[in-house]
Amino acid sequence: MATGSLQEATAFLESYSNAVAAVAGAVSPAIVRVEAARHRRDRHHWGHGRARVGHGSGVVVDADKGHILTNFHVTRDSGQVNITLGSGREVAGDVLGADAVSDLAVVRAPAGGLTAAALGDSDTLKIGQAVIALGNPDGDRVVATAGIVSAIGIELRGPSGRVMGGLIQTDALFNPGMSGGALVNARGEVIGVNTASFMEAQGINLAIGVNTAKKLAAQLIAGGVKRPRLGVAGERTRVYEGLVKHHKLQVTHGIAVRGVEEGSGAAAAGVQAGDILVGLDSQPVQGVDDLHRVLAGYKAGDEVTVTAIRDLDLLKLKVKLGSDE
Repeated sequence: MATGSLQEATAFLESYSNAVAAVAGAVSPAIVRVEAARHRRDRHHWGHGRARVGHGSGVVVDADKGHILTNFHVTRDSGQVNITLGSGREVAGDVLGADAVSDLAVVRAPAGGLTAAALGDSDTLKIGQAVIALGNPDGDRVVATAGIVSAIGIELRGPSGRVMGGLIQTDALFNPGMSGGALVNARGEVIGVNTASFMEAQGINLAIGVNTAKKLAAQLIAGGVKRPRLGVAGERTRVYEGLVKHHKLQVTHGIAVRGVEEGSGAAAAGVQAGDILVGLDSQPVQGVDDLHRVLAGYKAGDEVTVTAIRDLDLLKLKVKLGSDE
C-alpha cells in the first residue's frame, strides 16, 4: 500500500474511532443497569430473601422525573427494581408500567444525580446509517458496540405471543445484559431501545424505534397501553377456493371465529362463531397476526367494517372497537 493511501486510511479510521468514543462517552451517563426483583414474603422490602427475576439495561429519558426506558422482559412481573446508575450508585426504583406486547417498560428512579439522554427521530432512519448500541450489563461499566442500520420495519413475535412490528435491525451486537439499553445515532440521540439479539444468526439485533417507545411510554405512565379490541377469538383457516373466486377476495385464508366476547363490539354487530373474517375496512386479514397489525392503526371507539364469510354469503358488519385494557 502506498504511504499516502495508508495515511489516509489511518486518518479515516482514527476519525471514526474518535467519533464512536465521543458519542459513547457522551451518552454513557444516561445508561443504567436494571435488575427486577420479586420477594417471597414482602416484595416491598429490599434485602435478604430477594429473588432475581431478570436484569438488563435502561436509558434515562427524564432526569427530573426519574423516568427510565427498559424492556418488559427485564422487569417481568416485578413491581420494584434495583437500578445502578452510570456513576455506580445503586438506588431502589419502581415499575411505572410494563407492556408485554411491545416488550417495553418504564421504571422510575429517585430524582437527583440522573443524566438524561437526548431522544432522536426513528422515522428518519436510513439503511446504512451508523449507530451505536449501549448497555450496562453488570452495573460497573457501560459497554458499546458499533454498526449500521441494516433493515427497518422488521417483525418479531414478542413476550406476549403477539407480533411486534416496525423494529430496527442493526449489526451493532447486543451482548447479554444490553437489553433495554440505547441504540443511538451519530449525534448521540437515542433512536431505539435494544430488545432482542439472535445469537444463532450473526448481525440480527433488533431495537424498538424511539418514536414508538415515546408514545407507549406516555401511555404506560398514564396508566397503561390501551389497544383497540374487536372481541373475537379464532384461528387461521383456509378459505374455500370457490368462495375466493366467487366473491373476488384478496385472501386465501381468514380467521375462523371460535368465540365472540359478550358485550363486545363484535357481538353487538352480529359477528357469530363459525364466521370467517377476511377483511377489516379495506385491508385483507388472513390470520390473527394480520388482525393485530391492522388494529394497531385504530383506537378504541373507532367504527370499522368487518368483512366476513358466513356459509356462502359475504357480510359487511359495522363494529365499534372496544379496549383491551
